[in-house]
Amino acid sequence: MGVQDSELVKKSLNGHYDAYSELVRKYSNLVFAVALSKTRDSSFSEDIAQEVFVKAWRKLSLLKEGEKFSSWLITITKNVCIDMLRKNTRLQEEVLVDNIFLTEKPSQTDEIKEAVWDALHQLEDKYKIVTVMHYISGYTAKEISHLLELSQSAIESRLRRAKEKLKKELLVSMVEETFNKQRVGEKFEEDVMWRIVPRIATIEIPVSNIEQSSNWYHKVLGTKAVHQDNHQAMLHLQGGNRIGVPTLYLVQTDDKSRLSFKNSNTGVVHSIIDFFIEDLERFHAFLKQEGVKVTGLNFFPGTTKGGFGFEDPDGNLLSATNVTHTGQV
Repeated sequence: MGVQDSELVKKSLNGHYDAYSELVRKYSNLVFAVALSKTRDSSFSEDIAQEVFVKAWRKLSLLKEGEKFSSWLITITKNVCIDMLRKNTRLQEEVLVDNIFLTEKPSQTDEIKEAVWDALHQLEDKYKIVTVMHYISGYTAKEISHLLELSQSAIESRLRRAKEKLKKELLVSMVEETFNKQRVGEKFEEDVMWRIVPRIATIEIPVSNIEQSSNWYHKVLGTKAVHQDNHQAMLHLQGGNRIGVPTLYLVQTDDKSRLSFKNSNTGVVHSIIDFFIEDLERFHAFLKQEGVKVTGLNFFPGTTKGGFGFEDPDGNLLSATNVTHTGQV
């Protein structure tokens, strides 16, 4: 386990995102379990787990021994828990709401979960964390011993004592039933990597007149200028309510180069930017009405999917499409 982690850490440090993605997948439930042992709130613990992996990525160069990645991760998790619990009052607010505004009687399942957590929190931390790791993450005593850098006999002893304590409370089976279904969601790894992997922030567009082009992009594409002067304009897509990614950055220049290129295989002139437009025909008609230079609608045979090209006032070639690809929303 350690050798493999060391190799994955090394690759991650060299910019291999797939290697770090594997580490996230491998230890997601470990981090979640440690966080849950501190917060007893699944949703909040998943937020903490995401923050831990993002923070670990940013500080990975500080890890001198890659084979100790898992124990280093646990230390970061504990620290992030302390910080986020200190800053976040949502848990206390939820308890207050439960106590004051709850009109219905708690279900039997809720009462069982509460009883399980009450019993767990009576355990010392060293017993509590191994119990949660065992039941939530599904780790064996041998695996926990490696992760916590303790002997296997010590972990077995802690698990045994924890079970004895819970058995006295008649909660061993309830712990298994409560925690067996607690895992991070399938999208956890994807959500973490979305925050790490590079994505387009800005597309820079050459224009000859900032004011004219800024007004055109606002009218045609609904952009909002969040910064504009005589030489440049930063435009957010999707208006003021949502900040689109990427941002369009208009740059005034005397350079006559414009965005487009010719496909030497087909002879077709391509745009650099494709905008997703659900209703192509309606948008096409709108552009023609506004006097925008457009190409004809081009649909795939037998479908309503396709696209068309259009130009901004400076001749930058753009296009509209209602086709999406795997992984796009």
